[in-house]
Amino acid sequence: MFKKILVIVSLLVITNTSFAAYEEVECSTDPVFSENSCNQCFLWGEKSEGNNIGLLKDVWMNVTDVDKILYKEEQIDPEMINLDPDNVNWLQSQAWDSFWTYTDEFNALYSDVEEGYVLPAWESVTWIESALSSVFTLEKNTAPKWSNIGLLVYPISTHNILADGEITIDNSEHKECVLFKSGEAAEVVVPAEPKKLPQTWPAEYILLLILSMILGFGLLKFKSRV
Repeated sequence: MFKKILVIVSLLVITNTSFAAYEEVECSTDPVFSENSCNQCFLWGEKSEGNNIGLLKDVWMNVTDVDKILYKEEQIDPEMINLDPDNVNWLQSQAWDSFWTYTDEFNALYSDVEEGYVLPAWESVTWIESALSSVFTLEKNTAPKWSNIGLLVYPISTHNILADGEITIDNSEHKECVLFKSGEAAEVVVPAEPKKLPQTWPAEYILLLILSMILGFGLLKFKSRV
């Protein structure tokens, strides 16, 4: 069949990007993968309230001996599934029709003869990516630490091009799934109480008044000698 390599970049803040630390895992490691018919599974680790996820890309790799063809009209946009609606809220910055885009690299694969996008055997292509301003924001997260909070699903549908040039009618469906876990809740900083000035008693006022009179008298005397 075929395999895709997932390339993802995480936006910790919108203006500051960093490569995400994710790993491929067996889909049997968590029931959520089988529940969503995942064929290839990844774990992205923890996300906390306020985190942003963007600059998402997916690489389609054909690791078979036959060419593959893809038709855009058969594709379904990637989806962020909220796994804990009671405690979690994901926001997306744009509507789906403008969130994802096909890359120039992928569009260059178009075949006028086949009227589709042909990926030769043992080749790969970055075929889909999120727009520059497209991000998922974890607006709310009160879920327990390390519980499942989100599943980003990348589906793809392709056909085989046989040796005689015929294209298989049945398509091959493949789903990559990226699991997000709940991180630490944001730390609440309690403002320190303002320091109180020491209380001044009437006797202290009197003492200060006497000292100021003595200093004032001495200063006047000094000036008169100049």
